[in-house]
Amino acid sequence: MFASDLVEVFGISGCPDTSKFVKNQLVPFYEKFSSNFSKDFKLDFHAVPTGGSNVDGHYVNRCLHGKTECALNKLQMCAKKHVSGDWMVIIGCIQGLKSYNKALECLPATEEAKIVKTCAETDEGEYLLNDENSYRFNVAPASSWLPWIQVNGKREPYAEHHLKDVVCSLESMKNEEMCQEN
Repeated sequence: MFASDLVEVFGISGCPDTSKFVKNQLVPFYEKFSSNFSKDFKLDFHAVPTGGSNVDGHYVNRCLHGKTECALNKLQMCAKKHVSGDWMVIIGCIQGLKSYNKALECLPATEEAKIVKTCAETDEGEYLLNDENSYRFNVAPASSWLPWIQVNGKREPYAEHHLKDVVCSLESMKNEEMCQEN
């Protein structure tokens, strides 16, 4: 049995390069092929702040493009945590938007949407975003470029424009039907 393969994307909602990758590579790839992913393959997304601090007893994240970006990043990570279905598609919908209210329209018309919104607007969202940043600095400490894409813990810049090729080169995926197509 092969070891699991992990492809991770680190980005921020207001970054044009992250938005280009998410809209042109990540989400189309996910929508087309996620039903064909091997059980030993995982694709993940992490929205990350640039830092944070304790303000009046509450943790507050700082984001490169300001408060709206932090709000959108929190909404993405709360969707990842609380949406049982295709959270990756919701993250893609939110990616690059300039308005929190517009981003709320990306949520499904379900009870989960209320939970995601509450998460994003409370300390839970702040802590989730902080946890994503802590995780990034543990597994990708040199991640100075976004989107930062790594495969099994190693940066893979080629994936920014050729995600399917990179995924199909992995031991867990190379024999899957999606990787046999030209």
